[in-house]
Amino acid sequence: MAKHIRTTVEAPRIVTSTVEAPGGITLKDGRRITGTVVIPDGRVGYGDKQSHALMAGDTVDRVSTDSTAGDRAYEETLQQWDVDPMKRAADVKLAKLFSKNPAVKMFYNPADKTWDVHYLHADENTGVVVPHSKKLTDAQAGNLYEQYQEAQLKKLLQKPQE
Repeated sequence: MAKHIRTTVEAPRIVTSTVEAPGGITLKDGRRITGTVVIPDGRVGYGDKQSHALMAGDTVDRVSTDSTAGDRAYEETLQQWDVDPMKRAADVKLAKLFSKNPAVKMFYNPADKTWDVHYLHADENTGVVVPHSKKLTDAQAGNLYEQYQEAQLKKLLQKPQE
């Protein structure tokens, strides 16, 4: 009977750091704009914290017009190295979700003179995004309805009469 040896292969830990490069991207028309530089590293790269930070600093130094941008990128990369990749992926997923949805939706209810405020909130412990809603009086909302009415009246008064 043949012996079967099972070995499990650990998935390589790929670390990416994202740092800002002021004036670091050159467009086709020659203008330079600020951009984000993504530096990957893992088993295929140097695989250690210091080398990864040095690569980030050198890359940003090479493309950026700011003389201290490389040093800032080096420091940011050292801080990002210890962040769990799963946590970072969850943060990116949340950012995408929040960017697709408006931050707050407000509706005025003239019957009871209150504002219905609807917004999304991510639970800090679980990371689950849940919708929330509140009812605010006009005084709590900063007299928004009255300000809106005044603005509409000003527009009406400033409109040229034909």
